[in-house]
Amino acid sequence: MKVRVTGEQRAVAVLKAFDKDVFKGIDKGLKLAGDVLRDEVRVKTPSGSPLSNWGRWNATKVTRKGVSTTKDLSYNATKVRTGIKVNTTQPKKVSTGGIFRVAVATMSPAGAMYAMAGSNKKPPPAPGTGYRGQSFANNLNNRAGRKYARGLNEAMKNNAVVARAKEKVAAVIRDAERAADRILGGRR
Repeated sequence: MKVRVTGEQRAVAVLKAFDKDVFKGIDKGLKLAGDVLRDEVRVKTPSGSPLSNWGRWNATKVTRKGVSTTKDLSYNATKVRTGIKVNTTQPKKVSTGGIFRVAVATMSPAGAMYAMAGSNKKPPPAPGTGYRGQSFANNLNNRAGRKYARGLNEAMKNNAVVARAKEKVAAVIRDAERAADRILGGRR
């Protein structure tokens, strides 16, 4: 979700300089706006395995130092849904017009596979010239559609959900401006 707000940098800079608690409230408020989108993505995530043959897979990676790590790639709807997180980042230099970012991302390996597998814009290769895992991607596309970032983009295209998130962002900005005006001696 892209939301561009201009002119509020002064208010945010004042808050960061004079009242760190209110400044932290901006981050919390933006996270709440992201929660609206996150909840919609969780609703769009399948409650069962998206494919009947999605097994109990593990991927093992061995580093140069010989340390191996194993990731569980089996599809567990509860783990996939709870793995959808909201991340916020604050600008390093607010006074120069830094940008607060809110991102909704799927953090579980199985969730990332569901969201991305076979969702590229290229047409599928001709039979016999495919890649390893092509049948998995084709089956997933047949069942869930050939959408980039399944669930994530569907939530972004839901105008009612995006409007609710934007309302929360606007409320955060209004509160920040009021707090900055109080600090500077203004009225609101």
